[in-house]
Amino acid sequence: MKIQILGALAALAIAGSARAEPPPPALMPKAISGSGWSVMDLEAARAWYIDKLGMKQVGTYARDGKIIEYIMGYEGPPGSAILALLATPQRKPGVNTLSRLILHVPDARALAAHLAKQGIMTSEVVPGVAYFLSDPEGNPVELYTPPSR
Repeated sequence: MKIQILGALAALAIAGSARAEPPPPALMPKAISGSGWSVMDLEAARAWYIDKLGMKQVGTYARDGKIIEYIMGYEGPPGSAILALLATPQRKPGVNTLSRLILHVPDARALAAHLAKQGIMTSEVVPGVAYFLSDPEGNPVELYTPPSR
């Protein structure tokens, strides 16, 4: 039993000391694109950001023919910061925590595949555009490649 525990501890020490390989330069994130809020009432949130803060709706994402997310922003160069409003009806009222960190990357699909090879679980949200993963503390991160217009 003692040998098994020592072996397990040695394996953990080796695994913990293994240095993660950074993404290749062509896959390296270029900027933080913005953040996202989970909202109970998607249409009301969209209207508020337009009416009160002068944002524009710069994109939408749908699932099964129903809009699930509005991408809001201001006029600016491509890659300007965005705010993603994601329909989350089960969210409880109150202060909203940061839903996820959104990283603007040149090829979200390829970077997700690169990270998967390193044992980081990713989930495809919008094929070729958005992939979710978690940091070591469980905080959500999105790899985002804007669709070509």
